[in-house]
Amino acid sequence: MKIGKLGVVGGVLFLANVLPGCSAEGGGSSEALKVSSPAFAEGTAMPQKYACARQGGEDVSPPLTWSGVPDSAAELAIVVNDKDARGGTYIHWIVTGIPTSATGATEGQAPGQVLPGTNSKAAYAGPCPSTGDHHYQFIVYALKSAITPNGGARAVHEQIKEAAITSGETVGTWKRG
Repeated sequence: MKIGKLGVVGGVLFLANVLPGCSAEGGGSSEALKVSSPAFAEGTAMPQKYACARQGGEDVSPPLTWSGVPDSAAELAIVVNDKDARGGTYIHWIVTGIPTSATGATEGQAPGQVLPGTNSKAAYAGPCPSTGDHHYQFIVYALKSAITPNGGARAVHEQIKEAAITSGETVGTWKRG
């Protein structure tokens, strides 16, 4: 089958109109947030201080920076997941109510309201796996409206994803030594 120039141009125009609606998770913005940490490069090992005390860490949250918050966002939220956890995704940290003017989180500081994670503690819980290699997703969500968190960590994360315009993430790794 031969496709003429008009077919190619039409296909490009179609994709140009469809793809801008895509985003990292649950969004409708044309671009995902850009998220990084000055403490570790994307996809590399996190410094030990951000791990739990059992693994020689200080259990403090790493610094994060982000950009690209849409003007339509009402607030931001952060969720830190370990998708490699033995029992399924383990939520290490949930922070909501972050002002849209914020451009990052300082080491050891939550820029909003900290909610209970999978461990039911309303605090950052650093990497503390019993075995193996783990990938920790630091996801920043831009929300179309403020949420009223209700339920456990998974339910709150679902509420955040449903209210998200767009999101972005950075990943740090940890291996049980």
